[in-house]
Amino acid sequence: MKIKSKTGLHKEGRLAARLAGWLLAPCMLAASMLAQAGAPIPPGAVLAVMQNVEVPDQDEEVELEDGVTATFWYGQELDFDGKHYYATFVWHTRDRAAREGEDFAAPEVQVRLADATFELTNPGQKQAYSIRSIERKIGFFGGREKPEEVDTQRKAVEHRTADGRLLLAVPTATFDNGVITRGYTMLVFNPNKKPEDDGWVWSYVGQVRTGEDNSAACDDGAVMPCIGSDGELSFVAGQEPLPQVQVKVSGTTFEGPGKVRSLAAADNLTYVYDSKTEQYVSR
Repeated sequence: MKIKSKTGLHKEGRLAARLAGWLLAPCMLAASMLAQAGAPIPPGAVLAVMQNVEVPDQDEEVELEDGVTATFWYGQELDFDGKHYYATFVWHTRDRAAREGEDFAAPEVQVRLADATFELTNPGQKQAYSIRSIERKIGFFGGREKPEEVDTQRKAVEHRTADGRLLLAVPTATFDNGVITRGYTMLVFNPNKKPEDDGWVWSYVGQVRTGEDNSAACDDGAVMPCIGSDGELSFVAGQEPLPQVQVKVSGTTFEGPGKVRSLAAADNLTYVYDSKTEQYVSR
């Protein structure tokens, strides 16, 4: 099997055999896959573990034989119940056959999100991390066969639930048709999940929108009025397993054709977890 990464072609070798059976089972990660003891695993090593192929540490994407492209999306260090984790997420395109005859992907075409989570079990040693889990599908998100774009200007937000899980909100700022849509990708971490339990260690639970910015399209007001907004997250625990997410908004928005107004308290948003769709929805 041939795999194409940014730097060329790589053949599946001993790595695949070494990684066999690592799914949902702790095992020591080879020292060569660590930038240094105690540091997060580099993107290429994450892809190598997830895809069972050799990928240079610095690479952030790899093309598989069937035409699927796997790309490193986000990594977050977490401290939870006295343990230190490094959670990583990778998005995948459709395969070559599914894209045949397309000039471009439709807006509704999403990408598959997967995760690999590592636990720091031997701090200070060369083999510092063990694999906690590898999950090849925890949900679909994005559009036009692209993911939500991580906003590196904002920090992720964490919330611990009463039932022993962690809600992680990853900041996003996705550009489309001259407008940046700001929000958060919502993910739930269940570190106590056992292999025989239903569900996943990580679950994608939807998008929370917090604002938008049309400065790239408004041309300083010459084309249309310029607006810009964002919001601050807070969590409110209730009867449901996952908390409500409240968004306190600020900035400006459209009031009507050619008119702009400032956002007020009445514009604040509330998202609740819908157990039927298993995602957060605006209430």
